Amino acid sequence: MARVNILRRIKTSKGWANVALKRNTKKRIQWPSGGRFLIEWRENGKRLRASAGETPAEALEAQKRKRLELDAKGSGLELSGLKEDEESLLLNKAVEAFLKDIKTFRKPLTHQKYEYVLELFAEHVSPKSDAREIAPEDIKKFLAWRKSKGLDPGTTLYTDRVILHNFFNKLGIDNPVKKVPRLPKFRKRPVAYADAELQKFLATCDDWERAFFSLVLATGLRRGKLQTLHWSDLDLAHRRVHVRAKPQYAFLPKDWEERTVPFSKELAEILKKHSRTEKCPLVFPSVLFPSRLSSPSFLHDLCKAVAKRARLDEKEWHLHRFRDTAATRWLRAGIDVRTVQEWLGHESLATTQKYLEPSKETEKQLEDMKLPF
Repeated sequence: MARVNILRRIKTSKGWANVALKRNTKKRIQWPSGGRFLIEWRENGKRLRASAGETPAEALEAQKRKRLELDAKGSGLELSGLKEDEESLLLNKAVEAFLKDIKTFRKPLTHQKYEYVLELFAEHVSPKSDAREIAPEDIKKFLAWRKSKGLDPGTTLYTDRVILHNFFNKLGIDNPVKKVPRLPKFRKRPVAYADAELQKFLATCDDWERAFFSLVLATGLRRGKLQTLHWSDLDLAHRRVHVRAKPQYAFLPKDWEERTVPFSKELAEILKKHSRTEKCPLVFPSVLFPSRLSSPSFLHDLCKAVAKRARLDEKEWHLHRFRDTAATRWLRAGIDVRTVQEWLGHESLATTQKYLEPSKETEKQLEDMKLPF
């Protein structure tokens, strides 16, 4: 009988890992209460894996099916219902090939999102292993399952459907996602921090944090640029920051457009006093956690940590909201929307116009206005 092992996929502090199932003293499998399972086997000298569902029953069924398939091949037999490799479109291999393209042509965070959703989907539809077996009902069940986890249909599930649509479109087969109703995309209104909140926040910052968050507030730079910002990108004499591609960090400006953003004399003075790390071109390397600077959550966690120290509601503090605040402040100061579009690096003017919202401070002025009776 062909050897096919069952593995369990678990999430660790370093990411996802595949681990062997635990066995008792009698070498019987100790099945966990739940999880995601894989089957693993060798074929033509190569180690291969495929998703095997979320329950022990599904994992055992996938293992049994693969053993039958491998034994049949070894005996030169043909099993009814099992497709030959050249006639099949293996889902796991199709996902792997698609993700290679995403990694090459899209940004790291985009690749990370695509990888997570597609691998999760492949495991969810197990034991189906052929991409052409996937039906619209499989897509609906996956999205319903994701919704049951508390995920937002207008944001997360909308993105999930887009990812699955792009994947099946790339395969050149009948796209099952096209028969799944489109989800309405929910666009949240951008929220700007009030000056009083920002004063409390910045007053709690140390020198490193004050320089960092002051730059974000004054320029609206995105996280990717902040993480890869070099001293050579800063022109302190003319008070400019240049947004440039950084191939060594796999960084490209959003919409592939390099640009220059001006900033105030006040910020220039803060950055002049900002300490430099010897032999390091980065403006904001992390001294305490050097290995975490590239982590997607590092700057996000830092923002919440400062808010907590300032006794602000940390749930309301997000790094990207500093960008929203920068845009809102520019527009309320009377800077024309086309200029703000250029500084933010928006491809569409409509994206910039969403920041043209009435301020809470303006609304409060209504309290002082009396009707002319």
